[in-house]
This record gives sequence, C-alpha cells and structure tokens, in this order.
Amino acid sequence: MWLRFVVILLLLLPHQSSEQEMNFTLPGQLASFLDRIGCVHRLHAITIVNSRDSISADYLDGLHRQLRANGSMHFQLLPQMTATDAHARVRFSALQDEDSLYVVFARDSRDPVIQLQAKRARGRRYSKTLFLLQKEEPLPALEEFFKLLWQLQFRSALVVVALRFFYQMDPYPKLRIKRLSHYDLMEIFPPSNSRNLNGYELHLPVQLDVPNTFWSQDTLNHEWRLDGAGGVMLNQLMAHLNVSLKVYPLSVNGSQWLNMPAIIELIASNRIELSVHLYDTMQASKRVDYSYPVHLETRCFMIPKDNEISRTLYVLLPFQWSVWLSVLLTLLVVHFLGVRRFVPDSQLWALMGVPGCRLSGCYQHHVHRTVSCYLVLFGICLIYQLYSTKLTSFLTVTLSHKLASSLEEILRLPYPILAQPLDVQHIVGSFGHAEEFGRMFSLTDAQTFARRRLNMAPGYIYPISRLRWKFYNRQQRSLKTKLFYLSSLCHGTFAYQFQLRIDSHFKDPLHRFSLHVQEAGLTNVWLDRCYYSARRLGYVREFTTAEELLKDVRPLALNLMAPAFSLFMFGLLVSFVVFLVEIRPQSCCRKASSNSSTH
Repeated sequence: MWLRFVVILLLLLPHQSSEQEMNFTLPGQLASFLDRIGCVHRLHAITIVNSRDSISADYLDGLHRQLRANGSMHFQLLPQMTATDAHARVRFSALQDEDSLYVVFARDSRDPVIQLQAKRARGRRYSKTLFLLQKEEPLPALEEFFKLLWQLQFRSALVVVALRFFYQMDPYPKLRIKRLSHYDLMEIFPPSNSRNLNGYELHLPVQLDVPNTFWSQDTLNHEWRLDGAGGVMLNQLMAHLNVSLKVYPLSVNGSQWLNMPAIIELIASNRIELSVHLYDTMQASKRVDYSYPVHLETRCFMIPKDNEISRTLYVLLPFQWSVWLSVLLTLLVVHFLGVRRFVPDSQLWALMGVPGCRLSGCYQHHVHRTVSCYLVLFGICLIYQLYSTKLTSFLTVTLSHKLASSLEEILRLPYPILAQPLDVQHIVGSFGHAEEFGRMFSLTDAQTFARRRLNMAPGYIYPISRLRWKFYNRQQRSLKTKLFYLSSLCHGTFAYQFQLRIDSHFKDPLHRFSLHVQEAGLTNVWLDRCYYSARRLGYVREFTTAEELLKDVRPLALNLMAPAFSLFMFGLLVSFVVFLVEIRPQSCCRKASSNSSTH
C-alpha cells in the first residue's frame, strides 16, 4: 500500500513542477511568472506598457521592485524608462531584439493602448506578448479581442483577464479561443510560426497583371485558379504550408486590371491578409509589409521600331555618299587626265560601250596604252561587281536606320512616352531634362497603361522592366519586322515583391521560399509556362505575318517592286541622256559635211 502511494507521488511530481495554478493578484506572483518565462525561453529583455487606470501604481511599483530584486538575472535588460507620448515614433525593434517579452496592462479589450502597442512593436509583434485586462470580459467581447489580436498579428499572445483567467488562441485552421486552468511553461505561449497551417483558409482577390498574375476558371467545378509567375509561386507556397487558397476576381471602378492602391487599402484595413500580386515596387507604402525581393530589375523604354529605310533608296545604298563622290571624282580624273590628255587615242569609253563613243579604225596599238586601258577597265568592272553584289544582298533583307539608344536620341524621337505619375518621378529623377521629358510625357491611368503596353499599341514609348519585356517580346517573335525593341537606356533598381499585412505570419515562410525559388531558377521556368497559359486564355496574343500583311508591312524581304521601279526610272533618265549624246555627234557631222561642201 505504501509502495503504491510512493509510485503515484513520484509520477505526479514532474507534472506539478511543469504545470502550476495561475493567479497574479500579487505583484510577486506576476514577477515570479515572468522570471520563469524568461528562464525557460531564454529571453533577454522585458518591456512593460500600461495605460492610465489599467493598473494601480502600487502594483506597478511592486512589480518593478520584484523584477529588480530577482537574483537569477534572466532579463539582462529590465524596464528603465516610461514613455507617455503617444505620438513618439520610436519602435521597440530599434531598442530590443526579438528575444524579448512584452507585458501590456489595459483597462479592457477596447483600450487604445492595444493599438499603441501594435504601432510601437511593429517588427516584433510575433514576440511573446502578455496582455493583462483589468476588467472581466464576456465571451463575445473576448472573441472580438482575439480577432483583433490576430489581425494585428500578435501570434504568440497570452491574455489574462482580471489577473485570474488565462486565454490562448489557436488560429489554425480557424480562430479558436482556449481557456487555461494550468500552464506549461513551454507551451503557454503559442508558437509564432508554423510549418503546417492545417488547412487554413485564405480568401484573396485577384486582378490582371500579366505576366505575374491572372486567373482561369476550372471547367469542371467552376472554381477560380490562380496563374501567372507570381500566382504559381504563391500556389506552391500555400500547398507547402497546407493552406486552402480561395481566389476570386476583383473589379475596381468597373476594371479588373491591377489597381495597387486599392490592394494596399484592402490589406491596411485588415480585409485581406496578403496580395497575390508579384509587383515591381516603385514606391513602398508604410501601411503594409513587403516580402523578400523575388527579383531586382531595372526599368527601360519599350520603343516602336519604325526605322526601316524606304526600298526606293536601295539603288543608292550599296555605297556611301563618300564612295559615290570618290567614284565620280575618279571617273572625272580618268577622263580629263587619262583619256583626253595622256592617252587621247586609247578609246577607253568606246571599249566600255559608253554611248556616243565609237571605235576608230586607225587605232594604233601600244603596249603601255593597252595595259593602262585594261587596268582602268578592270577597276571599273570591279566597282560594278561590288555594286551589283551589295545591291542583290540588300534586296534580300530589310534595311533599317540605327536604333535610338542614347538619351539625346530618345528625346528626339517623335513618339510620346505613355506613363503614370510614379514613372514620371523616377525617370526625371534619374535622367533629369525635366523640360524635355515634360513635352514627351502623356499621363494616363494604370488600367489604360497596362492594357496598351500589353497589346503593344503603336505610337507610344512605354517604361517597362526587363522581366516584363521578356514576356511581352514573345508576342512578336514570329514577325519579320518587330514592332518594338528594348532600349539600352535604363534607370533604377526595383524589387518584385508581394504585399502583406504588417508582421504577417506568411512573411517568414515566403522569405524562405523566395530564396529557394531564386536558387533553383524556377521563376524563368514558370514564366515560360505562363506565356502559353496566358495565350490560351486570351490574355496575350502572338502576332503573325498575316497581321503584317494587313498593316501593309511585307514579311518577305525579297521585295523587288520598289527598287525595280526606281531602277527603271533611272534607266529611262540615262536613256534620254544617251539619246541626247548620240544626237549631238550626228548633228556635228552634218554641220561639218555641209561646211566642207560649201567650201
């Protein structure tokens, strides 16, 4: 009998040492509890925040004395100051690390000190936080209070009501409140992060931002599916975390194109937890948090490629103007110095078949004259061969002028720059020339800008990131004559990020997953797959040669009609000149014969 009693006592001793009754009516009890929490969880600092009339001054002084008199020294940083200015901008994250314990005394669940603590503890809301409410609260009020704590992302929170009743929350898969009668020091604070969210439901709106985010509808169950480079990444993450992702299209002012201010407002007002849009952040908002950058990209200019040379001018293009002038000067030198002065009887032009020049029957053959004549003739034939070869090669391709690449060349282009106000600020801030750019900018809303840029509407220059250009450029890969090209003039470094609720519980998992995606190079693979999905769903189209024909752009480079007609007109002009040259010797001969007959 005694042996059985001893065994039962030994079995109960560990349980009693780890689980104890909770009552903080005396300052020493709370100080002892905080000391044990600091010892078990190895916390370095403690911060005490209280509102007016939430705790008596004697209780607070006793708590301070007990903490300072504690010889264990688990907290290396004890409370040293009291902040009373609600408008101070200092944050606890600037003073303490994440291994800290926050103790908040409040009058009730609607005390403004809760929001003040959330503001001060930004970046540390996942740390262990003890809320002590002075007044007793009914269960509906406690449910609303825990809902507020979850929206503010106090994930590792313990709530004590009237210094006697202890509550925890379990947010996965749905928010539940648990009342504690005893506590285990290792489990009294819920873990701030979890790798398995047990089917946590996440309802998120989606807007069009091709190629990063778009949606499709399953033909079988009619459920919306998230697609795009950012959408696929978020799908993979949620499947890894065991989260049930429910998406639905969002329309703002009758438009389903991405409206980032509206998305930011939804997150800041706690109506959604995060955004599914992997967006290049041009101006960060302080009302939300951002994920780790998935990409860092510069922004360049997408410029219309309207630099083709008229095929009518192909007859003159084989040689540059300096070469043409050199050939003409050489012919003049050969004619006046070589033919007419040094070797007047060489009959060079007659050998070449120049109209009006005939071979003389009394031509005297001299070796040096013959060699000189044939050398000149060989040079002329060589020039003719080079000309004909280059002309033939030009007729098989499409010639174009040099593309504008420098800032001065872009400013001289006749196209306006379709942009948004943020683009204007960054472009002028990077390149200057505010007056010149001011004449080129054509401001528009985000929806019109995104739609025209995606459809490659001609007549405008578009600011665009390199990642987005790689996707858009696929639409014109089948065209012989491209519609746009990407300039080498770029500015800035912009991060592609997701937008989240402040101190969101998805921030750390998304950070780790982003690093994994970058190391594996999965974004480029997903971007390739998303192009075919977007084309199949009708979000993008691939331009073909048939559209070139409709736009009077010839896809075949062997277009001979224009240069052939130019060559024909040039031949008519030469024939007319030859006709005049041939008439003149005959008239001269007639005059000479008439003069001789009269004499």
